[in-house]
Amino acid sequence: MALTVEQFYETGSSAGFSRDFSFRVTDINIGGLSVSEGDDVLIFARTASLPGREIEDKLANFGGHEFHLGGRAVYSNAGGYPIEFYCDEGIGLRDQFEQASRSTFLNGAGGPGFGFNPGAKIVLQTLSKAGPTKRGTSEITLNGVSIRDIGDIDYTIADGTGEVVTFSVTFAYQFYDLKKNTGAG
Repeated sequence: MALTVEQFYETGSSAGFSRDFSFRVTDINIGGLSVSEGDDVLIFARTASLPGREIEDKLANFGGHEFHLGGRAVYSNAGGYPIEFYCDEGIGLRDQFEQASRSTFLNGAGGPGFGFNPGAKIVLQTLSKAGPTKRGTSEITLNGVSIRDIGDIDYTIADGTGEVVTFSVTFAYQFYDLKKNTGAG
């Protein structure tokens, strides 16, 4: 059944639509870096995305018919998942990412375990107007995370206007888990 324009806006107003700011990074646990909400070092994520998931199609022929079977799951940006962070004045969070990146690869010594730690994770959370723990929100955990790239911090010393600077960190992950909040709310 097609919705009228009025029904569409009525449904959207009561159910709500996700907004471009309805998302946050709540936990990062990688290579000795463990930051969670409420810790001394806050996670000032500026941009992040909810990754996608694709099931590859596997073709099987039998009796003159083609059957399309589900293959492996492929996760978008699994080899290069970027998050942009606001930089705190003491560069504390970036320094912690620098230290954590040494667990992936340490100059002159190589990387312990090839930089793979199945316990390393990043937790992302969708938000609703009623709050992050209300029904309809989701928690996404990226598992087996490691740091791939810590971006530059660009300062404009001569022409600076006082804008808050940012830096990006690119991670690799193996897969993600999705937990949907179905509680009352």
